[in-house]
Amino acid sequence: MLNKRSEKGQAIIIIIFAIIGLIALTGLTVDGGMAFSDRRQAQGAVDSAAWAAALAKTRGQDITLAAKDIANQNGYVNDGTHNVVTVTITASPSGVCPTAGQDIKVDIISHVNTFFAPVIGVKQVTNAVTASTRACDVSGTTPTQPLYAGNAIYSTRTTACGNGVSDKAIYTGGSNQIQLWGAGFGDSSTDPDCMHFPGGNVQLKKAESGTACANLNSAAPNGIGVNYSSISPQNGCGIKNYNLPVVAPPADLHITCAGNATKTGSSLRPGNYTGTFPPSGVSTLQPGTYCVNGDFTLNGNANLSGNGVTIVMNTGGIKWNGNMTLNLSAPTSGTYKGLVIYAPPSNTSQMTMNGSSNVTLVGTMLAQNAPCDFVGSGQIQKVELQMICYTWQMNGNADVQIMYTASKLFIPPPTLIMPSISLIK
Repeated sequence: MLNKRSEKGQAIIIIIFAIIGLIALTGLTVDGGMAFSDRRQAQGAVDSAAWAAALAKTRGQDITLAAKDIANQNGYVNDGTHNVVTVTITASPSGVCPTAGQDIKVDIISHVNTFFAPVIGVKQVTNAVTASTRACDVSGTTPTQPLYAGNAIYSTRTTACGNGVSDKAIYTGGSNQIQLWGAGFGDSSTDPDCMHFPGGNVQLKKAESGTACANLNSAAPNGIGVNYSSISPQNGCGIKNYNLPVVAPPADLHITCAGNATKTGSSLRPGNYTGTFPPSGVSTLQPGTYCVNGDFTLNGNANLSGNGVTIVMNTGGIKWNGNMTLNLSAPTSGTYKGLVIYAPPSNTSQMTMNGSSNVTLVGTMLAQNAPCDFVGSGQIQKVELQMICYTWQMNGNADVQIMYTASKLFIPPPTLIMPSISLIK
């Protein structure tokens, strides 16, 4: 007779393995969820720590201490066992900050103890998270030379030019004569067709005191197609410099005037003025700043002079016509030292000198978005002047003589760049 074998032991083995499997699945769910939750919390903590470190840098505080303090507040104490918080500080790459800066990297390594996973040999889960910030230093840029240095006449136009005379950035025609000492012509356009000198006599000379030359300076890659027939280099000057970097036009200076301009007899005191400038009967401008909303018009035999003045053309253009005489010089001190005529970027009105006028300007004429035309037989006699316009054109038989003297020209006030922080990873 055969005996039946008991299968109770085999069932127990199967049940044990099933329980282990269930515990493993539970560990995956519970312990995995805990590890995932910890990773999210650690990432938030490391992001906050990196931001705090960058902010501490801009405030001159201890960067490492600030980062670890925030990590601690978020539950990640740098104890070397459960959590490790490290802070790495390096110099920012060249060019990413206005001057200098530091890149700050914060790492958190956290160890999460498991409850169920030890059954399958996993006692801990490790999370590693990182965040990086950049803190750029505060900087003050102090210009030491006039705008567009090395150029007495400069066009800020950057767009391509057409074939017509009126569609050039720099143009001289007719039988005019131009003499430049120490600084020449410049333009911001990469189109060679923007600069043309088909007429007149353009003499580019060395400074009367010093070695600076009057040259041709362009952002264009070459001078192909440019008519240089009127250029007359002297003293080794007249060098053609191409492919120069385009310099951004200056920001709005936001010049304002206090009160209104007041007239007393033939004299005008500085302030705001609306209408045709100057008022009828005025021949003298007192030193100061004049904020004009209207055209600057001189006709016939008008005569106007002013020392230490800045004319701000908020709106309207320049209309100098006839046999008028103008003699203006910029302030020799103060914020707007060297600035004789200013048209903010919003003013695109035409600035024109016409007729047989006699003009003496000392300082910088800054009209970066306005076209400037010099036509007729007017004269600008051997003055210390810089003209910056959107376009600059001269036609007729006018006579312009400009001496480039940096000390008499406008140098923008220092620009303070505040510190900045950014998340880079």
